Amino acid sequence: MKDRFRKGFSLIELITVASIIAVLASAAVASYRIYIKTAVISALKSAVMVNVQLIQAQYDINGYWVTDDPENENLTTPEELEAAGLVTRNWSGEFIMRVFKRDGFPHIIAREEIGKQKYLIEVDYHFKTRELRVTDLEEED
Repeated sequence: MKDRFRKGFSLIELITVASIIAVLASAAVASYRIYIKTAVISALKSAVMVNVQLIQAQYDINGYWVTDDPENENLTTPEELEAAGLVTRNWSGEFIMRVFKRDGFPHIIAREEIGKQKYLIEVDYHFKTRELRVTDLEEED
């Protein structure tokens, strides 16, 4: 008769299943966070490299850099970037792109802060060194 009433799971079985689900969920959250950060870095690199190509093309055609204007060598607003023929990727209010003069050459910085976690990522390109650099500002704090 005892076998007839035993139709459920034991407490140990339930705890084991709950533990496995918790481990899988934590791994999924960590993977998702890495995926989002990689996507942000890729988008920033793309936005910067589009402007690098546009600035280089303007220099090749006109013979001067967009930052050679003595009255406005720092392009800091989206309006100034658009007036110079550059791309402003402003999908959110937390995206910043700046073009300014450093060592006589243009320098581009793009920074984005996304989500509740605030991924503080900066991508910059300097025309003198021709180096694209990604900086994770979270790790510097």
